[in-house]
Amino acid sequence: MKKTRKAGSGRTKGAVSFVEVPLSVLNENLGPQAKVIVSRRYAENLGIEGKPFSATTKNIQAHSCKIELTKTEPEEAVNIAKTEW
Repeated sequence: MKKTRKAGSGRTKGAVSFVEVPLSVLNENLGPQAKVIVSRRYAENLGIEGKPFSATTKNIQAHSCKIELTKTEPEEAVNIAKTEW
């Protein structure tokens, strides 16, 4: 007996799972130590090893939180004089 799917389950026609993003855009938005989720097969093809990751909706949402980074200029240097008592 063949199971029938519920209406609305799965991807709709024309929906995609991947997007193409220039590396420069990723570099602008991510720090040098940022963790980026890539497919296991892509990493294997590049010879990269990483920590296994289960791609559930909850995990993806937790890892996709954007962190705002702001650069602050250092305050002026303070001169300290040592006084002998």
